[in-house]
Amino acid sequence: MQQLTENVFVETGVRGCNHGFVKTAEGIVMIDTPQKPTDALKWRDLIASHGEVRYLFNTEPHADHWTGNTFYPSATIVAHEGVRDRILAEGAAPVIQRVKTMGPEQQGYMDGYVPKAPDITFTSELKLHVGDHDFIAIHHPGHTPYQAAILIPQEGMVFTSDNIFHKCQTFLHEALPQEWLNTLEQLRAIDADVFVPGHGEICGKDYLDEQGAFIQEWLDLVQGAIHRGMNKADAVEELSLLDPYPMDIEIDFMGPMVMRWNVNRLWDVLTD
Repeated sequence: MQQLTENVFVETGVRGCNHGFVKTAEGIVMIDTPQKPTDALKWRDLIASHGEVRYLFNTEPHADHWTGNTFYPSATIVAHEGVRDRILAEGAAPVIQRVKTMGPEQQGYMDGYVPKAPDITFTSELKLHVGDHDFIAIHHPGHTPYQAAILIPQEGMVFTSDNIFHKCQTFLHEALPQEWLNTLEQLRAIDADVFVPGHGEICGKDYLDEQGAFIQEWLDLVQGAIHRGMNKADAVEELSLLDPYPMDIEIDFMGPMVMRWNVNRLWDVLTD
């Protein structure tokens, strides 16, 4: 865990998404959750020494960001409307199956597991005022259609969710690539110096160019294959950009699969 300011704590060193919490004069506000139940419970115990969790933002619909919601019963959960819809549609079974592959120590915590969906939703922007802190949730489509950044002006900080993968492999399996590039420009205009990415270490605006260039490299790779007359099935099996960046924590085994996901998604976007 890293303490970024007097009030902001972030974890970037466990499997799943980066997650954090902010101490306010009126309680704790969390941004995303640990994915593993054991990590979620450790995080809950740590937070308890600082105050009660009042609100919890989920920044996207992928389960590594919200599996842990259930372990924070006091939290009012806030997310984009599309995140709520996805959680309700996915249900418990795939989440239980996924988490049980993360080690035998996780299994007992998933007995009777029920996903906890957001209580408050938005479609464009939402402002939450807790104590002396403002939390501005901004719809930033890109990695998925339902991404949100959480800007905390008093801390000079923004949680970007998975629109930034800092120095680790970028997942494009549900991407809106052009919207993603537009979102990176919107992040450039935000009044914040510290960026908490969805994956990877803390960074700043100086990483936006590199993130955008890698998305464009993926687009160029797949577009080139289309122009050469390659068929989709061969492209999915053969195209890869695995070398430039490592996979995130504990998911090296997913590398080839993520390459196939990325090509499949971008092929569909570019040929639609």
